[in-house]
Amino acid sequence: MKKIIGRLFALSVGLLLIISASLVIVRLDARPRTDDAFLDADIVHLAPDISGRIVSLNVRNNQSVHAGDVLFVIDPEPYELRRNAAKAQSRALEAKIDDTLNEVASQISKADAAHTGIGNAQAQLTLASSTLARLEPLLGKGFVTAQQVDQARTARDSARIALDQAIQQAQAARLAVSSVRPLQEQLAASQASEALAERDLGKTVVKAPFDGKIIGLNVAVGEYASAGHPIFTVIDTSKWYAVANFRETEIARMSPGTAATVYLMGQPERALRGHVESVGWGVLPEEVTIVNGVPRVMKTLDWVRLAQRFPVRILLDQTPDDMMRIGASVVVVLRYDDQR
Repeated sequence: MKKIIGRLFALSVGLLLIISASLVIVRLDARPRTDDAFLDADIVHLAPDISGRIVSLNVRNNQSVHAGDVLFVIDPEPYELRRNAAKAQSRALEAKIDDTLNEVASQISKADAAHTGIGNAQAQLTLASSTLARLEPLLGKGFVTAQQVDQARTARDSARIALDQAIQQAQAARLAVSSVRPLQEQLAASQASEALAERDLGKTVVKAPFDGKIIGLNVAVGEYASAGHPIFTVIDTSKWYAVANFRETEIARMSPGTAATVYLMGQPERALRGHVESVGWGVLPEEVTIVNGVPRVMKTLDWVRLAQRFPVRILLDQTPDDMMRIGASVVVVLRYDDQR
């Protein structure tokens, strides 16, 4: 009897283990989880657009800031001087253009007068030529004297010379008309320099691009900031993510919108809700390198092939300020039975 009871007990325990294992498998299949995960957020390595000495620093490490807050100020004096110099050059060119326009107006007036002189000289030549043509036939008949004909011929020659002179004066007047186009092009270049100097002056005041937190600040007033070189980092606290690495055998069912629960290692009793934003499409295998475009596969005797892990980016719906820290360890559980 005891043997029968023992066998029944062992059978019951075995069935319970099988049922428990099946439930665990079903649950893991419906709610895969990983502790290979951490908190993350978008960041900006804040670097100035211009170079100069920092004369005001309005933030400290780990401080919260709002979009538009002044973070630091670079010495504006050199940029003010450049802006003023560019403005002065533009004003000088504008004045020179005005003077040149007045000169051009005077030159055009002279050219018009010279052109009018051509018409008058042409009319005088036509009249003198006509007079000579009428007098020459009358000389043989004795109606006019030779002196009169000579005078008419002289008048014609003088009119021809006057016409040539008028034409030369008109050509010289046209050549003397100046052009303001080169000055206008110089003014356009100067105004562009002025606008660039104004922009650089505005960039001496560096403001927060969004609401966030300051990290990595280790400089003080007096530090020389170089354009393009980060001074510190700003975390965008408007969105927080959990980056969870899941085995490639588990990601087939994962898609944007899949519900997730995130547990922080520092506060495991507080669960945060979120959803999958994206599933990673590539990682670099450790044993494969690329040489001149040809993959090189390292030799190995391992018979056990481990599944690769791919990062799954989960956007958190809840972001308590006291819990959010980049790099914090978390456990992520996906919930296929609770799709968004």
